[in-house]
Amino acid sequence: MNALLARRLVMTIVPFVLMGSVVLMAIFGDHGLVRRHELRAQIGETEIRLAEIERENAALRRQIRSMDKDRIGVQRLAAQELLVAPPGSTIYRFETE
Repeated sequence: MNALLARRLVMTIVPFVLMGSVVLMAIFGDHGLVRRHELRAQIGETEIRLAEIERENAALRRQIRSMDKDRIGVQRLAAQELLVAPPGSTIYRFETE
C-alpha cells in the first residue's frame, strides 16, 4: 500500500514541479520575459542615442558644406577656435572672468 501511495504521490508532484520549472524558466531564464523586457528598454535607449548622433552628424555635414563654400568663414573659425591667422594679422583675445 505504501508503494502505491508513494507512486501516486510521485506521479502527482513530478508534473507540477516540471511545469513550475518551465514557467520559471519562461519568466526568468536567459530568453525569458524579464530579459526580453530589459532588451526592449535597451533598444529604446539605443535608438534615442542613434537619433541624437544622426542629428549631430547632419549638423556637422551642414557645417562642412558651408565651410567648403566660405573660405573667409573658415579663416574666421580658425582664428577663433585655434588662434590661427594669416601672417601679418593680429589676434585680440579677451579674458572672461
